[in-house]
Parts: sequence; C-alpha cells; structure tokens
Amino acid sequence: MTTRTWDVKEQFRFPQSFGVPMEIKNVAVTPQCEIAEKEDIVQVVGIYHITCHVKFEEGEHEHHATSEFTEIEDLDLQGEVGYFEYAVPMSIEIGKDKIKEGSKPIVHVNHIHSKPTQQMAIEIGWTVHCDYDEAIEPAPIESFVELESPNPAEPMEVKNPNGEEFELQFILDLDDGYSKVSYPSNNVFVKQKADE
Repeated sequence: MTTRTWDVKEQFRFPQSFGVPMEIKNVAVTPQCEIAEKEDIVQVVGIYHITCHVKFEEGEHEHHATSEFTEIEDLDLQGEVGYFEYAVPMSIEIGKDKIKEGSKPIVHVNHIHSKPTQQMAIEIGWTVHCDYDEAIEPAPIESFVELESPNPAEPMEVKNPNGEEFELQFILDLDDGYSKVSYPSNNVFVKQKADE
C-alpha cells in the first residue's frame, strides 16, 4: 500500500453585517469523490465538503477585496453562531502504471484544524491521504554473455611466507581477550574469549 499525503488550506471571509469571527465551534471536512480511468491515468475527482459553525461578535472590520479569501455570503445564523457549508474542488491523478490492476485509490482526511485570522476571516486546513496498492514491477531480466579472452591469464604460483610459522606468529600476537588454542577447521568456533 502506497500513501500520497499533502496539506490543503482554505480561508473564508464573511459579510460585515455578521460581525467579527471569533471562534470556530466545530468543523468537518469530508471527501466525496468518483474514480475515472482515462488512457494512461486514474483520476480521482470530487470535492472536500466543509461544514462549519462560527461564533461571531459584534464589531466592524475592514473588508479588503483579495483573491486569497473565499467569500461566504449565505450563513444560517442562530444567535451569535453561524453555520455554512462549502465545497472545495478535488482532482488527483495517478499513472495507471503505478496502481495495481483491479485496485482503486482511497481518499481520506485527518488533522483538521481551524482558527480565526488577523484579517477577520477564518482558516480551515486538513491533511489529505490517498492510499492505493502499488503495481508490482517485473524484475529486469539480466542476460549473461561469456566472452572468450584472447590472452588467457597464465597460472602463477602463490607463495606463503614462512608457511606454518606465519600462522603461529599470528595466533601468538592475538590480544589477551582471545584464546591461543588451535581448533580443527571443521568446528564452528574458531576463536574464543579467554577466561579472565
């Protein structure tokens, strides 16, 4: 299972007649999507459906026209608390070669957080997770080619300096933590800690 993760953030402004947003009472973000297969991609399209209760206080705020904020004109106001819903568009594309055949991506959200901003608006953010089974890539086939060498290497005689004396000196030079006892080569343990 492979998971792609990213963060999404939206900022909302309200008409001055509602007052100043002071507190977000509760907020929910629910992904609603459909999966469409195209030529070489799997596309997840839909919306993040936001529902939110915002507490307002009386007051005025400067209303700057900016594209950073989404204007919410229609609020269901009950006392100081206003309720609104909003849909943020969603579009996710994954290459068909990345997804296991027969499986479909699953989208879910968590870490939903919200806060009033200094611009007399609110900010809602969440983390999106898109899970899908990854396609198994076939292992590359390696081909082996034997080449004949035009000049084969000539055999050489390897000389062991001082033969058995060299091996004995090596054993005698071992630190005190090792025993200097010889073992036949068919035993598993070759060296052993010395009793201190």
